[in-house]
Amino acid sequence: MLFSNGGQNALAAIFSGVFKAWDKIGVDPFTYPGMKTAAKMLGIQLIPISQENGEMSKEGILYACKQENIKGLYIIPDYQNPTTHIMSEECRKMIAEVAKEKNLIVIEDSIYSFLLEKHIKSVASYAPDNTIYLYSLSKTVAPGLRLGYIVSPLKYKKDLFNALYNMNITVSPFMLEIASRMIVSKSIYKLMERHRKLTKERNKIVDKYLGEFNLIGDENCIFKWFILPDNINDLEFENLAYKKGVRVYAADKFIVGKEKPVNAIRLAITSTSSIEELEKGLIILKELLLSGQIEEIY
Repeated sequence: MLFSNGGQNALAAIFSGVFKAWDKIGVDPFTYPGMKTAAKMLGIQLIPISQENGEMSKEGILYACKQENIKGLYIIPDYQNPTTHIMSEECRKMIAEVAKEKNLIVIEDSIYSFLLEKHIKSVASYAPDNTIYLYSLSKTVAPGLRLGYIVSPLKYKKDLFNALYNMNITVSPFMLEIASRMIVSKSIYKLMERHRKLTKERNKIVDKYLGEFNLIGDENCIFKWFILPDNINDLEFENLAYKKGVRVYAADKFIVGKEKPVNAIRLAITSTSSIEELEKGLIILKELLLSGQIEEIY
């Protein structure tokens, strides 16, 4: 296990330590924007993998291996960002099998996995020699805990260690001590459970105001994937909402490749400082969706 200054720092270390410029990595058609920016900065090319039932298909991965010569895959198996999809166990096993067969490096970003009430086995558990497993504390424990954990096969450990050293020298010993004491005392699990409770409460409020629309994401997910009505463009809606004081992110921020599969926005429901602030934002969004102001988009 190695330590990083959060998940973003870990991704940059993996790209610079294990991959090289112009290497290709297969990803979902929509993926985490921070991963996109890190890949662009380090010259890593991202290849969208065709999907089946909202997750990578075996045929899509094999096609990318043959046609694009991908060196690895980046996945968020639990509450995929932004689509909120939870990867099936069958897909996890398939990815592990293909990774072993094609000698792919799987980057398994499990930043949201502890939001699940029922644990699902990781891809790393099926293919430990081909998977670099990531977890960080900022999303499920506290934003100020910028600490990431990287579980790596031994063959990549030295390269990852050197990359992290060159980027960080070290992570904060104070941060490590705090996190370690929280884990040993089990207070960290109390915080996680509290977050789950608050997230469920906020999801109920989101459903109250926007439940009539096409919202994707269960009660434990800290964001929603909002498939917009056909007459509304996601980028223009993002801009219009911003002018009204509400920050949402359009699908274009997450897309990989040229083809956009769906017109949508992501709603971060736990980022507001209070329930009242969340409700105010939801009311504004609903008014924009239902009122004549939506015509301003065009």
